[in-house]
Amino acid sequence: MEIKFEGRQVDLGDELRQRVQKRFDSLDKRFGPITHARLSVEKMAHKNEQRAVVKAIVNIAGNTLTATRDAPTVMNAVNDTLDTLTQELQTYVEKKNKEHRH
Repeated sequence: MEIKFEGRQVDLGDELRQRVQKRFDSLDKRFGPITHARLSVEKMAHKNEQRAVVKAIVNIAGNTLTATRDAPTVMNAVNDTLDTLTQELQTYVEKKNKEHRH
């Protein structure tokens, strides 16, 4: 699986990249195969408030699933986004399996 990292107004350190890699590897084993994944992190300032917006996109079996979340910190936004993506993948796999049973 190829993972592309993008950072806007934020430096994506090695620790963050490794954590995200582990999460995507886990998702690949559980729901895969995931052919391509992209994680975009952007820090924004709005009315003196710092926010991090994270978008995760995965390609799986001819489909693309996306999750976007924002939070006060980069790690919270990343975790929320990957949790949402996990739910999206779970729903997708359940729907796909249900269609095959009928």
